[in-house]
Amino acid sequence: MSELNGMCDGSHCRSAASEVRVLPLGGGANLILCRACHAHELAWRRERNRSLGDFAQFALPEWETLAVYGGAP
Repeated sequence: MSELNGMCDGSHCRSAASEVRVLPLGGGANLILCRACHAHELAWRRERNRSLGDFAQFALPEWETLAVYGGAP
């Protein structure tokens, strides 16, 4: 059973205290996700991109490229 991280917007957390990063959604909106939830979100986006073809594509930013939540470098 996983522990939800109170700072994370996802529900696939593996630790209640893991680092969270900012995943831009567009239009100024963001998701704050831990690494496990980021991986789940990107898996969903990859599958959705396959099903949408050229109609629309979701960005697939790597964890390392996302800003740490709270402004830390």
